[in-house]
Amino acid sequence: MLYAIARQLDVALRAQHVPFGVVFGPEAADAITSARERVVFEHRGPGSDSYSPPVSKQTNPEMPFIRWQGARILIYARSNVVGATWHDHTERAEHIVDHVLAELDQIVRIRKNTMRLGPGGFLDPPDAAGSDVRGVAVYAFDLSIDRGVFRMSWEGRVREEVIVGTDVTIVNVMKVSNAAPPAGTPPLGAETI
Repeated sequence: MLYAIARQLDVALRAQHVPFGVVFGPEAADAITSARERVVFEHRGPGSDSYSPPVSKQTNPEMPFIRWQGARILIYARSNVVGATWHDHTERAEHIVDHVLAELDQIVRIRKNTMRLGPGGFLDPPDAAGSDVRGVAVYAFDLSIDRGVFRMSWEGRVREEVIVGTDVTIVNVMKVSNAAPPAGTPPLGAETI
């Protein structure tokens, strides 16, 4: 599911003319570089998913749990201003963060999922550790998106459903009146509806 959302985010950002592509991660350690701008959408890994009971009862297929899939989004931004300083890079990153959040919100709503946003902020790029030069800003934030857990066969089949009451006619008769007779006895002149 997260991969599909990452692909949708890529398409949505390009439609808004955002000059960043979305990469589904986690990226390989030797591929992590701050040399190119991008949005990395990755599954956070062990310990990042959580589980909760469903909000409402669903019986076929039965939904015993909601699994909240944990993800992290990293935005690598580099200002194209000549002589750019740290704040130039962070302003570009924050502009992209706003676009990513707005498009993610739209995608999740259309998919009829729910999203929980976690903490976010700037971090040092891994390949620039110890360097005094800040040639890029990396903004990261965590999120979780819900996914229903359904009881069904491996092939996706659910329990057979039976239609009840097609061979009988159900008639409800009720006698009504404004008078107040003893309980259980309709008064004389009560109308049948």
